[in-house]
Amino acid sequence: TGLHISEAVAAKVDDLNWVSFPDNITGDLTVEGFELTVLGKGQKQRIVPVPAKVIRHLTRYLESRGLDTDPEAASNRGAYLIGRAVDVAARSPFCPAARDVVDPKDGIATSTLHDQIKSFFTACSHAMTSSDEKSALRLSQASTHWLRHTHGSHAVAAGMPLDVLQQNLGHASIDTTTIYATSEDRRRMNAVQDVWKEREGA
Repeated sequence: TGLHISEAVAAKVDDLNWVSFPDNITGDLTVEGFELTVLGKGQKQRIVPVPAKVIRHLTRYLESRGLDTDPEAASNRGAYLIGRAVDVAARSPFCPAARDVVDPKDGIATSTLHDQIKSFFTACSHAMTSSDEKSALRLSQASTHWLRHTHGSHAVAAGMPLDVLQQNLGHASIDTTTIYATSEDRRRMNAVQDVWKEREGA
């Protein structure tokens, strides 16, 4: 969704809202799905559409925490979208945290998510080292903010209009969002030049 890490850990099921935009006179068909209300930098509120695939993963994740699979269920009210591990006692019975009573609605700290993602990047980097040392080094330097940039780059590459991406990411200026369009133009230029270099060498 392109959220900042702090926005992601602050999000609750209460911030999700099902919307339906009916057919209109211009021939547009009904569009419906979930939107997430996000409180971003400077306490500015924005609405971010959430892809159906993300919602499907979320429902399974809520269920794994012992919550209702329907994000809008009354019993889920107050639950954070990203919660504490509820199975520590089963997975690591000798861990001090195994004795903690965990509320399945509890959230996690920004630092916890940051550390988990960095740990994942590091593990991937180690796995890549033998086959692609240069890429492995780059991945070892990855940050959680890279995920936001990756979202922006992929969205532009997939054809998302810049004004839509700007609103989703919460950029105050379209100039900031244009960076992703420039990145995509650069990628395309490199790809074309690489193809013709190969042809010239043949």
